[in-house]
Amino acid sequence: MLGMETIATQGPDGVDLASSGRSYLLACEVEGKTDRTVEAYRETLRQFQRACLERGLPGQPVAFTAVHIYEFLHWVRDRGVSIGTRHRRYRETRAFFSWCLRMRMISRNPFEGIPNVRPEVKVIQPFTQNDVKALLEQCDPETAYGCRNGAIIMTFLDTGVRSSELRLADFNDLDLAARRLHIRHGKGRRQRVVAFSNGPAAWLERYVAEYRGDEDGPLIMTVRPELGAHRLNPSHLGTLLYRIGAAAGVRVHPHRFRHTFATWAIEAGAREIDVQYLLGHSTSVMVRRYAATYNAEKAANAHAVFSPASLLGAH
Repeated sequence: MLGMETIATQGPDGVDLASSGRSYLLACEVEGKTDRTVEAYRETLRQFQRACLERGLPGQPVAFTAVHIYEFLHWVRDRGVSIGTRHRRYRETRAFFSWCLRMRMISRNPFEGIPNVRPEVKVIQPFTQNDVKALLEQCDPETAYGCRNGAIIMTFLDTGVRSSELRLADFNDLDLAARRLHIRHGKGRRQRVVAFSNGPAAWLERYVAEYRGDEDGPLIMTVRPELGAHRLNPSHLGTLLYRIGAAAGVRVHPHRFRHTFATWAIEAGAREIDVQYLLGHSTSVMVRRYAATYNAEKAANAHAVFSPASLLGAH
């Protein structure tokens, strides 16, 4: 682990941070955590060891107390990072100490009794129907580029899949006859099957029949013949959606489609458990956040009925 060797390799108080950190990351890999998750933990441990060096914190997990944890969290705050990053640094460092406790390297988790910072709850407005229509108007089905982009937009809208899930989907994951898409690369290695309706099916069928073909490989491909057909990378997908949105006058990013799927489904009376499964969440916490946007909109609409200013004007 980068930089860990600068902390004492072994002290009288027990196993040092360097070796325990390496063992923890190894355990994460063996226990099946994704490469992306392991890399996130690795970066947090790098930041943790840097804080230990700069603040003179202990070199062994067993020597940490609540005071030291507060020193670390104060160091994170002083770096001027976002609330979300502070929340993640707390959560991931606490997970490391929880593992140390399970491995009996320590007798008590120093994070015990220390609350995490409250993350900000952002209100993400879902697309309106006119927004989606404006986006699709920028996708000419008579061209490979436009037909593929229309298929992307409609699939995002009707399935709620994550950007990475659609990007990593292969042609063999698609069942046009059954209107199903097998998500094999879900968050946390959780696979699932999502459904889509006739609208996305029409775009996908045309994209496959007239432009992509039915050969094996990525479902969504690049369309520049001189470069060959390849899987889209994350920045490419985000850029093409941004450009479509700019032309349509609509702010677009992949997660807004996911939010729209959830809020439209809830508005139509979908069960919370169904939305949770289709979105690939392990708990209902995120679904309730999506529902909060819908409930806030309902409250805003109801305001016209009981508006104090309106009532005042009526007298």
